Amino acid sequence: MSGPKAFRIVTRAEVIAICRRDLARLEATIENWSLACRRNGTIEQQDIDKVMAHRDELRRLLDADRFVDLQKRVAAEISYLNSDIERRAERAAQAAARSRQDLRRAKAAAQAVIARLQASGIRVPNELQVELKSASRDQLDAAVSKAIQLLQPTGPSQGVTDRQRELAQRLGAGERRMTLDDWMSQHAQDGGDPVLLKVDKLLGELKGLGVDPSSFSARITALEAEAPTRQALVADSLLLDLTSTVKTARERQRIAAELRERQAELSQMSSPDAVALSAEIERTLAGETGTAAELIKRADALIEAEVRAIAAEARRAAVLEGLASLGYEVSEGMATAWVKDGRIVLRKAANPGYGVELSGSAQSDLLQVRAVGIGDPAEARDPLRDRDIETIWCGEFERLQALVAKRGGNLSIETARPAGQYPLKIISGPSRVAEADTERQLRSLPR
Repeated sequence: MSGPKAFRIVTRAEVIAICRRDLARLEATIENWSLACRRNGTIEQQDIDKVMAHRDELRRLLDADRFVDLQKRVAAEISYLNSDIERRAERAAQAAARSRQDLRRAKAAAQAVIARLQASGIRVPNELQVELKSASRDQLDAAVSKAIQLLQPTGPSQGVTDRQRELAQRLGAGERRMTLDDWMSQHAQDGGDPVLLKVDKLLGELKGLGVDPSSFSARITALEAEAPTRQALVADSLLLDLTSTVKTARERQRIAAELRERQAELSQMSSPDAVALSAEIERTLAGETGTAAELIKRADALIEAEVRAIAAEARRAAVLEGLASLGYEVSEGMATAWVKDGRIVLRKAANPGYGVELSGSAQSDLLQVRAVGIGDPAEARDPLRDRDIETIWCGEFERLQALVAKRGGNLSIETARPAGQYPLKIISGPSRVAEADTERQLRSLPR
């Protein structure tokens, strides 16, 4: 198949650009992961060190030209980090909910022990009364432990004999003094009301999303003071508002993560439009005015256009460099002319009467190439010689494929027509006598 050909080319420069964008997206994902985990307090330095070690390992794959491996592993690492954000956020929300439930139980235990002491006629020191109304879980536990000691029976008097002490120990064999956990299990509310559990979970999510829940404090306190039978009736509006706030915070975090990802990709591009849009995203992330959804759309469109332009430029450069090494006349400005006109003709220095025509728009990744004659279209032509030129071009195209592959790219044929299937296209231009070595090459071909 040595006639007109349609082909696709992927250059080393294009592949490296893709890999650098992948690594930039990974950096943005690491930033999102770090920010989210710091907000909910689920990250330690060893976690950060491990992620950074993975990132550095992936960077080394680029230096080793392991492009396919790099792209697969970067995608897997990004997926893992995004899933890890969700896992850690869920654990943090559960921990925050448990903490609130434990505090609620401690408060209920404090109220119960105060009532028990009052019913028993036991005087409670003023200092202990204050501690039993503390808002701290640890202080409440300590205060309840002290109060329980007041409820314990006093020990034997000083006049008890050794014999009485021994008898008391025998009679009390198998018994143990009541602990804080024992007392709370018997007297404290379990704090497991479904309505309060929902509230606790939503508050835990808000904390993990970095939202201050203080605006709900008064309503939550009022809800906790309601009788369990009435809590479900008065909690509807609170749960709706909490759910709405959580949804809004999630959406805000998602948009911020997407903006960081787009900014990371734009950082790999040097055009004025890319630099300006990256700066606009930076201002939006800093809290300045800006429509994030519109920015994301603009960034997606610009990134796609930039990527296609970079890839197209690299393909044109690779083809022109390859043809120049094969003896075709390539001059400055040809790449620009190719973009402007959608086609370009390269003359073979050793045989000015022939050349190749390259075509394909800047928006398409499919390029076309065919051997052409250069001269007066009205002049008579030798069909056999034209066909021989196409056959020679077939061998040169194979050499072009080898050159692209040697430089780390790939050139694949999509369609090809047999030599001579179509008359050789003639491009108007000055015709000169072929060089002797080209004539010998043509004569040596079998007829």
